[in-house]
Amino acid sequence: MDWKFWNKATTPAPGTSEWPTDTYEAVRLLLGMLMRADTPPFSSWNAPGVEFAPNLENPAQSATKGYQLALWFWVFAEKHGVVAARMARDTFCLLANEAQPSTGDVLDNLIELENRLIQSFDATPIEQRSFMQSGQAVELPMEFFLATGFLLQATDSPYHGRSGVDFEGNDIKLENCLRSATEQALPLFKPMVQAIESFDARALPRWKWSASPGAMERHVQRRYNNPLFPLHRQVVTSNDVYEARVADYQALADIRKELAELAREFYGLTELPADWHPLLNGLRERLDKLEDYRLMAGGENESLGRAIAELRDKVMEIWRSALHNNAHQLATLEEAETVLRERRAVLFATDWMRQLRSHASPIPPQEVVAALLSDTPTEIDRAVAALQAEPQLHSTLDNCRSYAHRLVAEVRAAGHTLPDIDEKLRILGENHH
Repeated sequence: MDWKFWNKATTPAPGTSEWPTDTYEAVRLLLGMLMRADTPPFSSWNAPGVEFAPNLENPAQSATKGYQLALWFWVFAEKHGVVAARMARDTFCLLANEAQPSTGDVLDNLIELENRLIQSFDATPIEQRSFMQSGQAVELPMEFFLATGFLLQATDSPYHGRSGVDFEGNDIKLENCLRSATEQALPLFKPMVQAIESFDARALPRWKWSASPGAMERHVQRRYNNPLFPLHRQVVTSNDVYEARVADYQALADIRKELAELAREFYGLTELPADWHPLLNGLRERLDKLEDYRLMAGGENESLGRAIAELRDKVMEIWRSALHNNAHQLATLEEAETVLRERRAVLFATDWMRQLRSHASPIPPQEVVAALLSDTPTEIDRAVAALQAEPQLHSTLDNCRSYAHRLVAEVRAAGHTLPDIDEKLRILGENHH
């Protein structure tokens, strides 16, 4: 981020007596405060008396202002929830892009880096964040952790990507700036966010789609301005996107809660009962169901997938040891495991197939084929291969194929062009028998 541009921006200084009550206006004001280099809290980004060498001035300013921005969205999330905060942040970045092309993307990456550093601080065990001083364990402050992380990870930092580095005291300087920046920002940001009584997504004129959308958001995204869907379904508002994301967030939260219950049950076992089979089989079935739900829910859920797999591995480990080297029973168990894996690979081959299997499917029956045709040719190819691999799904494939040809003919007759559609129909239309 080159901060020289912002320092000459002239927008009227915001009067702090009247904070906006709506998210869009608040985010616009936040951007105005950032653009005016003489407006608190961004104007006093460096701690009193702290000076950096010219090659560190810009990265240090990015670290501090990025942290202040991240703080604003954390304060916002505390009041209005993480889904609302993410939409507010996207709006902020879109507005920044309008003010100066590609600036919003840079700021978004900056906020993302600050978030990642905080998450890794939270995930680091306390003993790894401490050092011994005259026989006492002293915990390193969060700001120090953030400062060193930033200096190593920010691409414009002279220390970027290096290891075993001597920061020449710049880590301590930056730590002081971050602490002072927090003290400057919070007394302004708290009342500013407090003034926004409730989050109303309808106030946001635009949104950005999630990089890994959950199932509900994915279907809203498919419908948006897509001539394969009926006209009234092509209209999507910021509020539709918000509601879909809240539902997706909740779906993953429910799975996490259920997994925590299962883990408590499993780790609470002191010894295996004599008839251990129903117990372990029950745990395995519930974990497999959770994994299915995770695949159906979509979104950023890889860490959840790893946690489910980890607990399942532990259950299966006990199961195998309970079989006491009985070769026949072990072989039967491995066979069942392989069948399960292969079946899941078929039934959950693409997002479209996963979402159709969901008991709370976001795809209504009349939109199943439009949703399939909204996928990329590669995805459709995978779906077709999976449907062909499963005899009881052959009729589904036949129905999709004939309906797809009819739907595309109607949409074309209405004068719409559809990208890659001939390729998609060719993939659907092959191997009739």
